[in-house]
Amino acid sequence: MKIVAKTLLFLLIFFGLSFVLSFILKDDLVSYTRTLSHEFYEQDNIDILFCGASHVSHGIDPRIADNIFNCNTFNTGTPSQGINGTYAIIRQALKIYNIRTIFLETDFAVACRGDLNDRKMGKADFLAEELIHDISIKNDFIIDSSSPSNLLNAYLPIGKDKMMTMNPIKIGAKIKAVFNGSYFDYTYSDSESEYAGKGCVLDYESIPDGGFSNYYNEPALIPITDYWIYYIEKIMTLCSENNVELIFYSMPCSDFYLHEKGDYDIYYSYLNNYFTSKGYAYYDFNLCNEKYLFLEDHDFSDDNHLNINGIPKYTEAFCDFFTGTISKDNLFYDSYKTKTDAQPDRCYGLVCITSEDKKSIEIKPITNHVSKKQITFDVYAELGDSTIVVAENTNDTTMMLPENTSGELQIKCYIDGILNNTVFLPYVSF
Repeated sequence: MKIVAKTLLFLLIFFGLSFVLSFILKDDLVSYTRTLSHEFYEQDNIDILFCGASHVSHGIDPRIADNIFNCNTFNTGTPSQGINGTYAIIRQALKIYNIRTIFLETDFAVACRGDLNDRKMGKADFLAEELIHDISIKNDFIIDSSSPSNLLNAYLPIGKDKMMTMNPIKIGAKIKAVFNGSYFDYTYSDSESEYAGKGCVLDYESIPDGGFSNYYNEPALIPITDYWIYYIEKIMTLCSENNVELIFYSMPCSDFYLHEKGDYDIYYSYLNNYFTSKGYAYYDFNLCNEKYLFLEDHDFSDDNHLNINGIPKYTEAFCDFFTGTISKDNLFYDSYKTKTDAQPDRCYGLVCITSEDKKSIEIKPITNHVSKKQITFDVYAELGDSTIVVAENTNDTTMMLPENTSGELQIKCYIDGILNNTVFLPYVSF
């Protein structure tokens, strides 16, 4: 009995100290997930729930949605949230609120993410876990997401991928905020964004029109995983048992991003056929007619997230469609290719790959139906106060860099002599 008592006392002290230490060291003084979690439990009721990863938090503005839907809406998107986390959050939401409709965003970065044999919870899982307070649901989430060898890290308050910091300035600022009470105001403030409330983040950063670029080849689309399908069908069952309407949709990404990934219609067709076979509708806002939703480069903070300019545009189109203001036939094309074929000649952006020996650069224009003969480039190397002309009015896509220099390349892309893209990238040549 003494051994048992000592063991229990040790575990109590150990977990108690771990909890206190994790609270002090957790870098969450500026965290929209912490604010979101607090707001989630402060609602009188949630009528419409938006679920998914960061495309949700950077997609629907509840202030606009509440007004158009005439009810209370809420976003539960967290960074890189896995489908296992989405399932657990939906379980939690249905336990405390009388939800009538759930919109689930089907980001292919999540749908194509597999289940590893050695499962372990990472940063994205621990962020999603902040929205789960029910012990039973939390326990199921941890066990489903962890192999036996990773359970200790998952259960301990302190551990790997749990946003811990050893920065004394951050720790001091948090302790100060706790003592003066501001930590418990649950406000979110950031120099690069503002918080619209109820899970929506409005980024200030904006891509200049014609400014999309990449410095590596984006990995191609891979098949949707059985792991994702498994949890989708668990969500279908859960919503059916609770008489909750479940609607699947995809948020619009930039055309530059979608074309980099390959043939987007492969993904769209698979999901559309799959959901139809299960008796569910699927709406892909990447297929929107630009007459009703025209997103320009400056509406994005990066190649697949909307910003403070794009979110209101998208939210209004989204809500107008689901309230019947815009018909399906008018809003959506039959395929992504049909949409891009209807566009004028367009170069969405440039992929610029420096050779391994740092002597040359290859420029790959990402276009819709523009022919290579229509495209020309001007390339300049900016070296402090001087400028070197690398190439002008050329159709060549591979060009030599000025030897033994470093600076910034300015690359201009023209379609039929009309400037379409201007991108800048640092470079070092040998």
